[in-house]
Amino acid sequence: MSDSSIGDRQGIREKHFGLDWAPPTFNLGLSPKRIFEAHLRHRKGEKLERTDFPEAMYIFAEGNWKRCGDLFTAGTFYAIKGKLAEVLKNFDLGEGGLIEFPIYAADKTTQLPGPFYLLNFGAIKDSFVPSKSKKLYSRRTVENDGYERWATYRLEDGDIAVTAAALGGADLWFERKLEFKIFMSGRLHDAILAAKVKTKFQFAKAQIID
Repeated sequence: MSDSSIGDRQGIREKHFGLDWAPPTFNLGLSPKRIFEAHLRHRKGEKLERTDFPEAMYIFAEGNWKRCGDLFTAGTFYAIKGKLAEVLKNFDLGEGGLIEFPIYAADKTTQLPGPFYLLNFGAIKDSFVPSKSKKLYSRRTVENDGYERWATYRLEDGDIAVTAAALGGADLWFERKLEFKIFMSGRLHDAILAAKVKTKFQFAKAQIID
């Protein structure tokens, strides 16, 4: 989640369940409360319901859309296509997984061939070790808030430490005590590089603390 340019000027807009199509503009505006709350849960790695995500998308600026990579955003939620989707289908994504959804041409009727998927997270681990990690700043403390939560700056290899427990379970996950960072297994990382997906990831290797 370090690359804030993902989602900028994509040339697509969304329709949420029970709402009208969003206007064809690059200014996304403010989301209704229920959608904003779902967005916050999405950024924590929580599993969402299908109706929390956009129902569909449409293209209003085709040139911009053609420049989008395999990782993009559907409204304020992560979505994938192309080689990245093919890679992720072969890995454990936790309780969420991939949800296929439609993207239409500007007429909102002609469906693009796709497939396109919403990236529904749903795996949260507790293997992050703040005392052995670098570049952290505290967001919550046990003394003041009753629980511990941290955030980071841009990371390099070895800045983040996790226990060996991180090696079990889902290949794509969030850590309970670290905000807005997505973790992936080494084998998923290697598969993404081998597939040469059209997305510029900002990888940093975590160190394993026994």
